[in-house]
Amino acid sequence: MDYINKECIYSFFQQLNRDCPAVRYVLIKNINGELPERLKDGKDIDLLVKAEDREAFAEFMHTHGFQRKTPPLGRKNGWNFAYQLPEYEFWKKLNVNYNFYIDISFRLCCKSLTPKTWIPLDACINEDLWKQRVWDEKNNWWIMDDETTLLYLIVRSIFDKREFSEGYINGIEERLAFLDCERTQRKLRKVFFRYATRLTEQIRAKNYNGLIEDYLTFTDY
Repeated sequence: MDYINKECIYSFFQQLNRDCPAVRYVLIKNINGELPERLKDGKDIDLLVKAEDREAFAEFMHTHGFQRKTPPLGRKNGWNFAYQLPEYEFWKKLNVNYNFYIDISFRLCCKSLTPKTWIPLDACINEDLWKQRVWDEKNNWWIMDDETTLLYLIVRSIFDKREFSEGYINGIEERLAFLDCERTQRKLRKVFFRYATRLTEQIRAKNYNGLIEDYLTFTDY
């Protein structure tokens, strides 16, 4: 199995931090710690860039050897972006002997239960994550805080993946201490409404296999 050289990944973030320090970004996820040493050739890195920094980030990408590509799950392939959600961007590094992609979103979002539709998560989630982002001193890049990451792993498992994979379960279990805090519960209610309490119970009981069906059949809203 081919992996992208970790120095290439470090170099990208080093250049972004050095040459474009005003651009606010976070690494959305790093499942099973695949970054920086175990990112498969052809698999993308998911970043969230603050919407106001979109043009500055695009200029950085153009001047550092990246080219915009058609987003695989974008409008040209029949996907909709609801509630004024900006379409995400898909960038590829040119003139290298590997397939290095960067996937850029401008609001934290998920797939809707409506087919081929993306929707943003609640405004309070998208606003707070910028206040709560964390500097990863080991890797020298910005990451989401544990509270937001916990929420996102749950949301993505249910709406995007339609399963709780081992990597996502491990990420959730590592952050269970944040599950019961009031701020996390308030944000869960913004996404799952009255199911948030039952969702918390299901996760505490480690009922990952039955959770998605339980949510989809829940009617007590």
